[in-house]
Amino acid sequence: MKDQKNKGFFRPFASLDKKIIPAPKAKSKGPTPEQSLDVSHKKDIDFKELMEGVRPLPDREKYWWHIKPKKPSFPRKESLNIGELLKIRVQDTPEYVEELVRGSQRLLFEELHAGRISVSRTLNLHRMSVEQAQEAFHVFMRECLARGDHCVLIIHGRGLSSKREPILKTKVQEWLKFGPYRRRIIGFCSARQCDGGAGATYVLLSTRPLKKSKQTTKK
Repeated sequence: MKDQKNKGFFRPFASLDKKIIPAPKAKSKGPTPEQSLDVSHKKDIDFKELMEGVRPLPDREKYWWHIKPKKPSFPRKESLNIGELLKIRVQDTPEYVEELVRGSQRLLFEELHAGRISVSRTLNLHRMSVEQAQEAFHVFMRECLARGDHCVLIIHGRGLSSKREPILKTKVQEWLKFGPYRRRIIGFCSARQCDGGAGATYVLLSTRPLKKSKQTTKK
């Protein structure tokens, strides 16, 4: 009676107990994770034994620790187009300067700005004081006239750092108009962009002294 009370009266699946076959227990190849972690009873730890059954991750390079963070992208500044810059005519800027001793020689300036007259010598006055620039100017002009140069270039800068007007640029114009070599100068004008623009001056020289006539000046 005690056994019947323990089993209970309602047991619908009692007849299936003998028909159910228990699943075979899997054979363990190695220690369980709990056993492998418990190494307190071992004196010497064998790394190979501890890592038994562990396999390396496939495609390791695809995981997050190999992915470099992307750099923040900023909108690019528009770069200057050199081709478009060279198309700007210096003659159309307020810094352009020209002066002719003979009005009939104006075509020479058109040839200069078209690049059909080559420059034989160049004088660079950058970083010079007025006294140093004046001495270099006179030596340069003497040599050019002795060599028979027809077209030379004097680089003086635009004088953007000057408080009022460009110093060297103004001085070069004075030396050309009123200096001792004025009778050997056909004319002068601001250079093209490729040669320095308003920061440089073309000077046309004559092989013999010229008689002054009506001057044409543009500033």
